[in-house]
Amino acid sequence: MLQLISRRLEELRKFLMYHGFVIWRTKAFWTRALFCWLIGAVLLHNDETNNFDLRLKIRGPRAAESNIILIDVAERDWSELDPATRNVLRPLKEVVSFTDAYFWNQRAWNTMLTKVLGDDPRAVGVTFFFGENVRSPSLGSIPNSIFYDHRIIWSADLDSAGRILLPLFAADDNANVGLRLLRPDEDGAVRRVFPSNARLAHLATRISELARPELSRWIDGVYRSNMLINYSGGVLDSSFRVINARDLIEGRVPTGTFKDKVILIGSLGSSPEQLQTPVGRMSRTEVIANVLDNMIAQKTVRRLDRGVYLILLVLVLTGAVWVLATYPQSVALVVFILAGIVWAALSAWFFDIAHIWIPVLSPLVELTATCIVFLSYQLALNERRTWRLEQEQRYINEIEQLKTNFVSMMSHDLKTPIAKIQAICDRMLASSRDPEIAQDLKSLRRSSDELHRYIQSILQVTKVEAKDFQIQKEVTDINEDIERVVNRLMPLAQEKSISLQVNLEPMFSIEADTTLIQEVIHNLAENAIKYTPSGGSVTITSQEKDDNVIVVVEDTGPGIDPEDQKEIWGKFTRGRNQMETKGTGLGLYLVKYFIELHGGKVFLESAANKGTRIGFSIPIAEESTDQERANG
Repeated sequence: MLQLISRRLEELRKFLMYHGFVIWRTKAFWTRALFCWLIGAVLLHNDETNNFDLRLKIRGPRAAESNIILIDVAERDWSELDPATRNVLRPLKEVVSFTDAYFWNQRAWNTMLTKVLGDDPRAVGVTFFFGENVRSPSLGSIPNSIFYDHRIIWSADLDSAGRILLPLFAADDNANVGLRLLRPDEDGAVRRVFPSNARLAHLATRISELARPELSRWIDGVYRSNMLINYSGGVLDSSFRVINARDLIEGRVPTGTFKDKVILIGSLGSSPEQLQTPVGRMSRTEVIANVLDNMIAQKTVRRLDRGVYLILLVLVLTGAVWVLATYPQSVALVVFILAGIVWAALSAWFFDIAHIWIPVLSPLVELTATCIVFLSYQLALNERRTWRLEQEQRYINEIEQLKTNFVSMMSHDLKTPIAKIQAICDRMLASSRDPEIAQDLKSLRRSSDELHRYIQSILQVTKVEAKDFQIQKEVTDINEDIERVVNRLMPLAQEKSISLQVNLEPMFSIEADTTLIQEVIHNLAENAIKYTPSGGSVTITSQEKDDNVIVVVEDTGPGIDPEDQKEIWGKFTRGRNQMETKGTGLGLYLVKYFIELHGGKVFLESAANKGTRIGFSIPIAEESTDQERANG
């Protein structure tokens, strides 16, 4: 058991050490990612306040979704209902501000409530506070049971010390009373309904529970969560139906108007207290009407848990980093712009349709910060890689130069003794009378020639791979180049009893590097002779076709396997059936390289036991163009 525990602990230690090392090695990446995420997390706190107003303004006013009717107790019309006090109140208005007591008229309220309740509404809310400020000895002279109807919710208020001020018609259990409290945010705008510390529900909550008792638990939960008010609009936006209180009292409102409706009675345009909202100034009654509409229609703006928003920021960051790591910078910028537009559109859709708050500012700022930070990080990495590549390239050039110098020096040092060996062989062959010795001298001479060709091939490869290598074009007759090569190779062909023939078509001179072209023809013809059995034949032809000079070397050798035909043009590459014959594998590599320098192409046709047809074509259009330029 102890051994098992110790082994598990050792595995855990190695696991932690390995992943800790990986994290440490990638700390530059993780610190930048954490920095971008923290930017979004910090802005998440201010995202709601700064953008809530903008969303409501962009969306514009909308009709209320619930059946709410506002009864406007206009100050001017209300004074007309009591002619006895009109002449006294009119001059007082110019020097004092009236409280809600101004709007109390027992007879008028009795008439108004009787007409409203007679239509059997769902609930009636009064936004005026009628407490001790309207108490009168004559209150009991008129039947006032109407004021205690269970369908009416009266407004309560708080004094300067935060104590509850109950209305005059409060029931013993305060079931028909609700606080009309509306507290603005720090900037003075009313955006949410704050639950009061007092043990009394809000006026909008009481009315909503009375209008839709099945939503009582949901409404109470929403009210206790500092709900954001999803404003539909106010009276000026025609979001709610408004009926004038004087028209109602004087009988100009049809019977049945308030059937199954939610009624809110208060002063609108002439209210002594106007509140600032995200969509403009509103009276207390209009704000409470919007809160009622939110609760009854269940369209309060819901905020998800803060942890969900933080996870969304992590997903945004992960996606942004993946895009930057996968696509080019220009594509990534386009993706970011489209992603920002889609995110803003989805946020607006969730806000308007599902009434869910999805932040916009913090994800977009995080996306922008990620783009800036990681693009600069990638630029720094690219600069570092570029510097390393430059250093490596400099080291490679130095090594290449050392190799070139070494090969050139060794090749030059080898050419001198080979030349001496060839000279001695030639002199001894001229004076030797012994056939056996002459045969050995000839073999030694051929071996020295092969070694000289190997050294020449190595020197040519080193030369052509140098950066400053350039071909030296001059006017040449390619048929003459072919004849020179044939004269040099004729002894080798005769030694193997191979028929070396030419079939040359007369043609004009072209511009080419004579040395390289002769080297190409020599390599092709020499390979044909080397790989053709004794008694075979090699034919070299030339022709002009479609503004190209074409040279073809055909032999009767064993041919080249199809799987080797694409490979033999590479450096140090030979066919598998050609290993018995000596060679460096550089001849065809140089042929292809030299011909492509002239803008031409090489070709190969071969089949097993049917010989090989190999050659090249060089365009002569460049020559004509150059001549036209010289003449022009």
